[in-house]
Amino acid sequence: MSIEPELKRTLGLTSAIAVIVGGVIGSGIFLKPLDIAKNLPDPIWIHSTWVALGVVCLFGAFAYAELGAMLPEAGGQYAFLREGWGRFVAFLYGWCLFLVINTGTLAALAVAFATAVLTVAGGGGEAASVSIASAMILALALVNHFGARHGAAFQNVSTFAKLLALAAIVVAAVAAGGGGGGARPAAADVAARAANPDLVAGLVSASIAIFWAYEGWYQLPFNAAELKRPERDLPLGLILGVGILIVVYIAVNAAYLHVVPIGEMRGLENDIDVPRLAVERIFGTAAGSALALLIALSVIGAANPGLLSTPRAFYAMAKDGLLFPSLARVHPRWHTPTVAIWVQAVWSVALVVVLKTFRDITEFVIFAALLFYALAVAAVYVLRRKMPDRPRPYRCFGYPVTPALFIAVVLFVDAKTLEDPLSRWNALYGLAIIAAGAVAYVMFVRGRSARVSSSS
Repeated sequence: MSIEPELKRTLGLTSAIAVIVGGVIGSGIFLKPLDIAKNLPDPIWIHSTWVALGVVCLFGAFAYAELGAMLPEAGGQYAFLREGWGRFVAFLYGWCLFLVINTGTLAALAVAFATAVLTVAGGGGEAASVSIASAMILALALVNHFGARHGAAFQNVSTFAKLLALAAIVVAAVAAGGGGGGARPAAADVAARAANPDLVAGLVSASIAIFWAYEGWYQLPFNAAELKRPERDLPLGLILGVGILIVVYIAVNAAYLHVVPIGEMRGLENDIDVPRLAVERIFGTAAGSALALLIALSVIGAANPGLLSTPRAFYAMAKDGLLFPSLARVHPRWHTPTVAIWVQAVWSVALVVVLKTFRDITEFVIFAALLFYALAVAAVYVLRRKMPDRPRPYRCFGYPVTPALFIAVVLFVDAKTLEDPLSRWNALYGLAIIAAGAVAYVMFVRGRSARVSSSS
């Protein structure tokens, strides 16, 4: 009788931190500052909101650290939801992860990567953009096909490279002094804010943008079954990784605002104009190509965990009988869930072809993601009651307050998104896909029961 191959424990603490930091720092720090500046009153609000939402994500990481150390198996958030809320809710999460959260994120990042590459190449049409974006996704799938160690090695290199580049921007910005004379007068600045005078609405819009920048902090638990010491490396990786993200984001935003005053920033038109103008003032006008290459490096590093980590959720669902058994297949030599990796990659490529605007897809992703973040963090309360004697190598810091604050903030943002006429449709699309998942679950369970009955 042959022994079925299993996932192999090859990842250490450095790789754990790199999955968090490298997987999160992608397009958000480059393409969201303009949206945030147009929705918040002044730099103090901007910095405070970045810190506050970073701390909120850290509170979520505390809860995920307890859950991940207690359930050190493949599947991550899927496993947390399954144990806390049952197979139906866990299925809905996997459904949305496949159709919206992970594949939508991969597609958006791939398009951003293609845009950066074409900027360096001097431009290109839609066909070139689709080809480059698809090639990026397939190349990452190939890297991760040949083992988590290869995917983690790529993650480590890209993470350190982008951190060094961002550190260079911050240090050079301090040395360069304040921004040029392009700042707009106060009257014009007030006019720019007139389109969004409601502070609460502005905070919600900025929060969606900032949550996109932090999107991916939850990825590490998907790799729990491949961590050498999950009881130590998973909570440490989560907490240290999110802590590093907060410091990096505050420093880079301070650098932007130091050389591009907020009044001038609000007068810019394209998302990429903020980092472009900042880099040109710091390093000279010839630095545009270098910025495009940095964005490409940052984006590909952020996309990699989507194929290094997330396919483990589909692997776990298939092991539970909630997806096709082939998705649980592990390569006998490379010890990776190769079918799950390639199915994820192919669907992401399909989404590249039909992807809408960057803003729409990020709002679409974040709305659905926040719902399941709240449910996963709430599972800490449920599992402490259901499994009081289960070993917990790490216990959520600040329990029960910190998980409650996380849940309250993310649900508030989602509720306000539904109220906003500009964002409501993206939220409703997310709800429609969740509803379709409920129908799919009933059909899948009935079909599986019928197959079992006919074979018995």
